[in-house]
Amino acid sequence: MKIGIDIVEVERLRRKLQENPKLEERLFTEEEIKYCRNFLEPYSHFAGTLAAKEAVIKCIGRNPGWKKIQVFREKGVPFVFLNGRELRGSLSISHTKHTAVAVFLLLE
Repeated sequence: MKIGIDIVEVERLRRKLQENPKLEERLFTEEEIKYCRNFLEPYSHFAGTLAAKEAVIKCIGRNPGWKKIQVFREKGVPFVFLNGRELRGSLSISHTKHTAVAVFLLLE
């Protein structure tokens, strides 16, 4: 078993995404953008999704590319695909107005 964890400041990510609109497309898939933009406050959801991707990167020990890691949610439960295949593990995402945190536990 391996574990990865990450925390993201919502306001810092909001500023970066607003300063560089192309960054959103570089970090997130179309499905992730659609999911986050569906909320009144999308930046806390972007921060949670980014924290999840960072937790996966820390867990697997490399960055395969931001869009190759995809965070999906089914009935509120998040899960991760890497290069189009579901990773066997458990993902937890939580956020407040100010921060988002994610933990990924990879089952080997």
